[in-house]
Parts: sequence; C-alpha cells; structure tokens
Amino acid sequence: MSRTASQGLMMVGGFIGLLVVVAIAFVKPDGEGALGAAIGAGLGLLNLALGYIVTRRSLQHGMKSAMTTLAGGFIARLLVVVGLMLAFRRTGSVDPAAFAITFLIFFFVYLGLEMVMVERSLARTREAV
Repeated sequence: MSRTASQGLMMVGGFIGLLVVVAIAFVKPDGEGALGAAIGAGLGLLNLALGYIVTRRSLQHGMKSAMTTLAGGFIARLLVVVGLMLAFRRTGSVDPAAFAITFLIFFFVYLGLEMVMVERSLARTREAV
C-alpha cells in the first residue's frame, strides 16, 4: 500500500473515532435519538454493501469508470442524507442529528473501503505493466 493511501486510511480512522466521540456526546439515547441512530446505521450498512458491489464492478471497467461511479455515488448519498434530514426535521419523530452522525460514521467506513479497493486496483495495474 502506498504511503499516501496509508495516510488517507489513518485520516479516515481518525474521523471515524472523532464521529464516535461526537455521537456519544451529543446523541441522546431517548426514543428520537435511538430511532435516528438506528435509521442512520441501517442506511449506512446498506450504503456499505451496495457501494462495495458497485465499486468492485466499476473497477473492472477501468479507473475512469470507477471515478465516475464514485463521484456519482457521493452525490446520490449527499442528496439522500439531506432529504432525509429535512424530512426528519419536519416530522419531529426522529432526531436528524443522530441520523446524520451515525450515517457519517458508516460513510467514512465506506470511504476507507473505497480507498483500499482503488489502491489494490492500481497496484494490480502497476504489476501488469
């Protein structure tokens, strides 16, 4: 693994740790907070599973396809998170902050996974040359 990828993974790990501390400090374990965290975790796990499959498939078609897929996926996740936060804010039955923080934890886990997948793909390309 390259030095840049290793440093990127350390940064992602730092963000995950920071977000866990923020979640513990600010998310209230009441009904609204627990529901928001559960929805964020569920959506984060779904994002992780689907993102892995899509990224793996796009890497087989080349780096340009992979980068297009990764950028498109980022925009799609952003729109979903913002839309759900606004919906939760209007209903008041789910804590939007708990949802967002929990989803962000899983988002950074996925970001680390993406970095490893792209790095391995680049390493295979370098070996083939």
